[in-house]
Amino acid sequence: MTGSDEQARTVVGLVFDLFDRLGTLNAVLRWLVDHEVQLPVRSHSGVDKGELTWRRPNRETLQVMLHNPIYAGYYAYGRRRVDARRRQAGRPSTGRVVRAMDDWHVLLPDRMPAYISTERYAANLARLEANRQIAASPGAPRSGSALLAGLLRCGRCGHRMTVSYHTPASRFPSHNYHCAYLPATYGTGRPCQHLAGPALDRYVIGQLLDAVAPAALEVSLAAAAHAEADRAELDTLWHQRLERARYTAQRARRQYQLAEPENRLVTRQLETDWETALADLDRLTADYQRFVEARPQALAPDERQAITALARDLPALWNAPTTSQTDRKQLLRTLIDQVTVAVVGTSELVDVTITWAGGHQTHGRTTRPVARLDQLSYYPHLVERITELADAGHSSRQIADQLNTEGLRPPKRTAWFGPAQILTLTRRLGIGVHHPHDTRTALANPGPGRWSVADLAVALHMPTATLYNWIYRGWITAQRHPDGRSWIILADDAEIRRLRERRDRPPGYYTRARWTQPRPAQPDPSTNGTQT
Repeated sequence: MTGSDEQARTVVGLVFDLFDRLGTLNAVLRWLVDHEVQLPVRSHSGVDKGELTWRRPNRETLQVMLHNPIYAGYYAYGRRRVDARRRQAGRPSTGRVVRAMDDWHVLLPDRMPAYISTERYAANLARLEANRQIAASPGAPRSGSALLAGLLRCGRCGHRMTVSYHTPASRFPSHNYHCAYLPATYGTGRPCQHLAGPALDRYVIGQLLDAVAPAALEVSLAAAAHAEADRAELDTLWHQRLERARYTAQRARRQYQLAEPENRLVTRQLETDWETALADLDRLTADYQRFVEARPQALAPDERQAITALARDLPALWNAPTTSQTDRKQLLRTLIDQVTVAVVGTSELVDVTITWAGGHQTHGRTTRPVARLDQLSYYPHLVERITELADAGHSSRQIADQLNTEGLRPPKRTAWFGPAQILTLTRRLGIGVHHPHDTRTALANPGPGRWSVADLAVALHMPTATLYNWIYRGWITAQRHPDGRSWIILADDAEIRRLRERRDRPPGYYTRARWTQPRPAQPDPSTNGTQT
């Protein structure tokens, strides 16, 4: 593709360095486009056949460069062969297939000038294969909110866990991790486990930041050196482009001066070529000046201080708006090979094993949101404490405050207990709770067919948070109490049966799109059913 041209060698080396740093072909392509770097290509046809031309970067050229063994010094023959079964009649160039390296006819190392080592070439091929979105590889990092996608393994069956995205009632997109290998593969059995993604992501991120915190100073120095090296390399490319443009303009001038003035047809064309070359040189010179003003080759003192400050405060750097989800996932995959999780029974406890790059493993335990109070590992202790506090004459609000002080937490949605949750639980357990007279309201006896949220939650064996969610979604007929703070739910016996049916439906039953038979076309009334 390239020869002994100095600028071509610089660009080819830059492409391989970018792939080592960015990790994906698309990221390399975007970087080259953003920095206006062109790729050297040998023309295979036309008037400039065999000449080196400069073209805009494209995915196909980059893919050929990363796969071609000639850049690693190999002489190869038989990489592509014709498969007669894939040939199409009248199209002689069809039917070519790429063979595996072990199936090539000839593969001789150290026969060509090499840009990269053979080990680096093999690592590039392995990385390209790992970037494929297939079952055997984690795939390239994407922009979704699930940071552990492709890294997470089920601690029960050992298979990779998948990600599902959804938008809850709060309208903020979220994600879950779940293992459904048996139902998806064999059509039988139940999913091994599932857990909310944000809670697990926060735990792994905390472990990652704690692990890299001791190297904050080295990170800042490396980042500063890396930024200066990038700018120096871009400055070298700009100088080479300017040198090439000056040579082209000087050659056009010499050709114009050597032409015979009497041959006006030739001199007019040479004059046009000279003017075009001078215009290109002026444009490149102006672009280079803007580049130097925007990105000087050496970092300014305030830039160095900003890099050092960010490296010292790694959580702020991680959560900065300029850090994309793709960047976070790339860092995770650089330092972590695999994360294995196993939910303890059906409780909120999750055992986490992190396998770091190099093989070292760390073990820990985190928590996940669960649907019901009785799933909590400390549920017996929670019931015992509520009973003790209720027997001591505490109100529901006092019990909630005491539980929050002791560090006990509800299963999901809220970070602390409230009086309504305590009231629902005590009614379900048949525990009497003291209520001061000044806190009694008409909700104690709303009337026939009228329910308070806490009473209906007990009758339906549901969390109060779910009923509030249904009210906000409009799935329950409810009206505000005159006090302006509470809800009165209108539900007769038929409505109670309907709510129980909705409760028993699987999650997503009412929001999942279903296939239906298309409705038959209705005749146009204006034609009286006649057709023309």
